[in-house]
Amino acid sequence: MSGSGHIEKVVSVFDRASEGYDLPALRFFADSARHMVSDMRLQGREVLLDAATGTGHVALAAARALPNGRVTGIDISDGMLRRARAKADRMGLGNISFERRDIEDTGFPERSFDIASCAFGLFFLPDMQSGLCGIFRVIKPGGTLHVTSFRSGLMEPMRGMLLARLKKLGVEPPEFSSRLDTPEKIAALLASSGCGNIDIRSRELGYYIKDGLEWLDILRNTAFGGPLNRLSEDDRERLIDEHLKEVDSLREKDGIRLNIEVLFAQAEKPR
Repeated sequence: MSGSGHIEKVVSVFDRASEGYDLPALRFFADSARHMVSDMRLQGREVLLDAATGTGHVALAAARALPNGRVTGIDISDGMLRRARAKADRMGLGNISFERRDIEDTGFPERSFDIASCAFGLFFLPDMQSGLCGIFRVIKPGGTLHVTSFRSGLMEPMRGMLLARLKKLGVEPPEFSSRLDTPEKIAALLASSGCGNIDIRSRELGYYIKDGLEWLDILRNTAFGGPLNRLSEDDRERLIDEHLKEVDSLREKDGIRLNIEVLFAQAEKPR
């Protein structure tokens, strides 16, 4: 994969985050996966590829909807894959497998899958078009591709508060999600990769978290964990202490609102 140094950093972040990826505070992953699989309108016999599967939210939801089909989830984080396999085993799903493979060159033959999905994964790639083409190549003509990304305004105002504090300490966190945070950006990427019949919908999937400690769960177990870990121990502890106080000041009667608007895109591979 191109940008190996960049990818190694991403892998390191998500290997560390894998154990916390399924915490209640991060339930937007499971919520969005259910919507994505519902949008697929599966018939029950399809063969599906879930790229950048993480701990398998989309892959597992799809496997339950495919009693006579098959799901393969791929990722480059061994930590994520271990957790995904454990979840599949607990659910007793025999129609799913998880493999360590590169999105840009999966190693699968062309036209291997009826459907492919990539949830919140493309914007981490140094070359998004190359990654998308790698997925697109293994879809059968007439098959569909499903992608999700976060819309601008993600987790504000807490996210902005955190980024301001990081910048004061000389840390410039990568703005991964801003690369695909509008329907126009996603449509342009899909069209440039040869996709047709592009449809993009937005859904608000936000909810209330209890307090700053649940917000800390999100920070430690997402891409925010990388910038935090680049700080010295003293700076990190000080930032977290001060930041959580300002986050707790936002608490309402039902808790702290977590704003998460998700863009759901689907497209077709021309026949």
